[in-house]
Amino acid sequence: MASASPQDERSALSRTATAPVENATLLVVDDDPDILRVVRFYLAKQNYTVMTAENGQEALAFLAVNPAVELILSDVMMPEMNGLQLLERVRKNPMWSEIPVILISAEGETSKKIAGLNLGADDFITKPFNFDELMARVRNHLRLRRLQREVLTANELLRQQNERFLEDLEAARAVQQAMMPSEFPQSPHYRLAASYLPVERVGGDFFDMVELDGGRKLGVLVADVCGHGIAAAFITAMTKISFRNACFTTSDPAKVLDTMNKALNANIKNGYVTAFYGVLDTERREFAYASGGHPPLLVHRRSENRLFDLQPQSTFLGFFDKVKFSADLLPVLPGDRIVFYTDGLYESRNRNDEYFTTARVAENVRRMGEGTIHEVLDGVLKDLHTFLGERSVSDDVTIVGLDILP
Repeated sequence: MASASPQDERSALSRTATAPVENATLLVVDDDPDILRVVRFYLAKQNYTVMTAENGQEALAFLAVNPAVELILSDVMMPEMNGLQLLERVRKNPMWSEIPVILISAEGETSKKIAGLNLGADDFITKPFNFDELMARVRNHLRLRRLQREVLTANELLRQQNERFLEDLEAARAVQQAMMPSEFPQSPHYRLAASYLPVERVGGDFFDMVELDGGRKLGVLVADVCGHGIAAAFITAMTKISFRNACFTTSDPAKVLDTMNKALNANIKNGYVTAFYGVLDTERREFAYASGGHPPLLVHRRSENRLFDLQPQSTFLGFFDKVKFSADLLPVLPGDRIVFYTDGLYESRNRNDEYFTTARVAENVRRMGEGTIHEVLDGVLKDLHTFLGERSVSDDVTIVGLDILP
């Protein structure tokens, strides 16, 4: 196929620039019937629908019953209601305020031009006017107005879509909140506390607590889903389901993570989950634990005022089919404090781009060793907010505390 020549392209552009705006309805206002007749003739030749009025009062009455008017062309000097008064009324009425108004004035009426511009006139034509110039100005203002309407329509569609998206987020947030334990297991052998700060309305962190073996054991899971928003909420729901399906069949944390990994691999395509699962045996005073690529747990042995980490090694869940998880065992003593958390806590950064760090988390836990587990978690988060200053967290933050009671 032959390409168009530069001359053909210029001709096409010229035709586009001079082509009338289709299906446009115009209102021409002038008390001179000859001018009305001539202007109407030239506009009608461009296939515009042209309505006329002899003064501002007639124009307002016509606008009240004809919402399709897209442009007003009005003389300034008219009896009963002149063009400036008409313009003022049009601009004050929300139904008409965006209609382009071109005023026609006689030569030397500079003060009226200034007054018209101050009232919101879009353009001026000076008598005696050139009809080619008039057609060009009409055409340009109609195109600009239609473009503005398209932008407004697009913005309204975006606003509606955003509202629906926020509604979906709110629904997802409600579902996710419902998946979090609203009440914690109670026992004379331990005390639990937890705090969760999502970076968005819907976050990717998740924790759960379950009583096992008739209350003799306690299972605690902390997980971190890759990502945020609705997609992360879906994976979080799958994590909850897979955990609940696995945790009541075995007390071995490694087997629970293995079952969860297989379920997540079968149900999620894009994403992964880090998880740390521990099972406290209150009779044997043992804490069995396993990790799937999650940050280590922090243990404060308060009887010795000693801090240490639990760092089992394995990869995350939901990405690799064949993963070997292993469980370790920690004998616990009365007064031991175990703190689970997600990386959003220690990777939070202040305005100097400094990290909160695991060392600062540990120091907070040590410093508040005499407080209750609730006071410790509150203290850690209070220090986090002080550290961040005006900044907000950049990732979801979850912290769970488990105290071993005498």
